[in-house]
Amino acid sequence: LRVHVHDHSGGIVTPEINIHENPDAFKYIMACIVFGQRDCIDSSPLVDPPDLKNTKDDDVIGKITVNENVYELLKVIFCNQGLVGRGTVCYLARRDGEEFIIKDHWVKGDKTIVLNEVEMLKTLKDIPGVPQYIEHCLVEVEPGKVDDTQMYRQKIYSSTQGVYRTHVRLVLKPRARPLHEFRTRKELVKALRDIVLSEFVVLV
Repeated sequence: LRVHVHDHSGGIVTPEINIHENPDAFKYIMACIVFGQRDCIDSSPLVDPPDLKNTKDDDVIGKITVNENVYELLKVIFCNQGLVGRGTVCYLARRDGEEFIIKDHWVKGDKTIVLNEVEMLKTLKDIPGVPQYIEHCLVEVEPGKVDDTQMYRQKIYSSTQGVYRTHVRLVLKPRARPLHEFRTRKELVKALRDIVLSEFVVLV
């Protein structure tokens, strides 16, 4: 028996386990899969299911905490289908009646270098067409322990050095709709006009 674990940095495999010579190890693995907590089978413990008793709206699919703020998740608006990589998931979220976008993703590197996007958005604030930065956090699996793929590896080999990723959440606004969800012809024409004008500005 070998246990394969895959995350956004790649895959790791345990040494071979002889289930006849080491039946206890086999029992521990099966018990973890069958009776273990949600994170044992990679059901993210960092996204809370909705509290049906305290939630007034049926459209809430879960909750996410960023720093001290709790956001209600309304829907998934983008999900990266690949396993290895950034693993980006974007949610339409709501807090105090206001809508936000939460970008949940895994950035290559440790916590000292993963905030390049955050710093860029802070620098570009108040520029038309650039999403407005609200807040961010490095996701922690427990107080003071940042969630990164290196923590799941006992040894870092030269072939995998520098490829681990850190879990980051970024809150932005406003929320825009895809072009195909236009509500009137005038809105569609204005959007196409803005696209053309922005391309013209870039070229000039």
